[in-house]
Amino acid sequence: MNSLNSASTLETHLETQTVIYPTLQYLVRFLAWDGKRIFDHLREECKHNPFIENSDFQKSEALLDDILPNCYSPIAQELSLSDHLFGQISALSIPSRQREALSYLTQWLSNSGYLEETPEVWADGSIWSAKELEAVVPILQSLDPPGIGTRSLQECLLVQLKTQPESLAFLLVQNYLEDIANCIGNSSNSKHNCQSILQKLHQNHQYFNVDIEKLTDAIHEIQELEPRPARNFGGSDAPIVTPDLKVELIAGSWQISLAYEVKQRFCLNSEAIKLFQESPKSRRDTQQLEALLQKARNLLTALQQWQENLLKVGKFLVERQQAFLQSRDKLDLVSTPQQLVAQSVGLSNSTVSRIVRGRYILVCNQNSQIIPLHSLCVPVGVGGRTPQQIQEMLIQLIAEESPANPYTDEQLAQLLKIRFCLPITRRTVTKYRKIAGIKSSHHRKLTDKKMGSKSRKQGSLLKYQS
Repeated sequence: MNSLNSASTLETHLETQTVIYPTLQYLVRFLAWDGKRIFDHLREECKHNPFIENSDFQKSEALLDDILPNCYSPIAQELSLSDHLFGQISALSIPSRQREALSYLTQWLSNSGYLEETPEVWADGSIWSAKELEAVVPILQSLDPPGIGTRSLQECLLVQLKTQPESLAFLLVQNYLEDIANCIGNSSNSKHNCQSILQKLHQNHQYFNVDIEKLTDAIHEIQELEPRPARNFGGSDAPIVTPDLKVELIAGSWQISLAYEVKQRFCLNSEAIKLFQESPKSRRDTQQLEALLQKARNLLTALQQWQENLLKVGKFLVERQQAFLQSRDKLDLVSTPQQLVAQSVGLSNSTVSRIVRGRYILVCNQNSQIIPLHSLCVPVGVGGRTPQQIQEMLIQLIAEESPANPYTDEQLAQLLKIRFCLPITRRTVTKYRKIAGIKSSHHRKLTDKKMGSKSRKQGSLLKYQS
């Protein structure tokens, strides 16, 4: 009885994984995109998937133009492959040495997304051994985009098919990749090559029932895979930033909302679903349409989760940073590390990391501007102050010092304790001073002497000329 229950549990678990995995895959992809890119992606998907409906196309475009006029669009760099991978690597729960090795390994990726050279070449001149770098390759291959970090076309396609290792497509890539390349097209030679592969498959009793139709479907499935995983990264040098969130001052409090709700523009096409359920179809057509319907459901579910998670994180950060939004003074920022956000909103730290990275908020007031969402998600520094606050305090103190007798780091530490009630060591002051780009007291004094000497020379020259 217990064995039956455990088997039932395992079966349910596997079935759940089959349904949920594509949704999570789409959600991870959406988390790296802004709403405009997701909108364009779904609008393109509507052209190929009859089960997704763009309910209000013209109205959506008009609303986008109203909410996001060009004057609110600063220039920013497009997300590169390195940035896309570093965001995922930083969110992995692995030892720091492995994380650093992964980051290092990305420099060996080709423009197509393949790993070039050998582990021995990777390790030459680095702090890692060839064995250490080889060990993190599977982790790199588990990241998005699918197929990244592979070393051949065959490995790239197999990684993308790893969730269906028993499928005919997986078998063809594993054993007959060169053969199926000669099966493309309708020529007599292509048909002959297909028959040749069928004969080889029939020698394996597991695939004795495979016919030409199933073989053709499997080849089409392989053709839909991405042979160059990195092809969609790079491109325009100066794309436009479009915020996903906006905040407005309502009744003395800053309130956040989605800049535009992509989910409201797309829905399942009920008429297409009804027609699919009622019309007689061949088995092949049924499988293709069922796959499209499931994809439509997964996309819209992922879209809903993306917007809910984005709004959830945005609301928490805006509630924490009300004073900063009002004053725009970095000293008013409240320490809000990602771990705190994750615990408070009920999401994983990696999900929060993806949400705040590369995301923007439109602050609506008399001087509307766009700010990065991650600027509201600041780590804890010394004494509960943020690193930005400590740097601003140092800048204020140094601005007041005597140029001829600038404060040492020890004196700055004492002043921070007295004026800002901030217990801090000289060593920590040195750290934050360097981060802020401020020179040591010796260099500041030396610079002042040079400037004074230069002024005296100029004064003497003017006196001589007169």
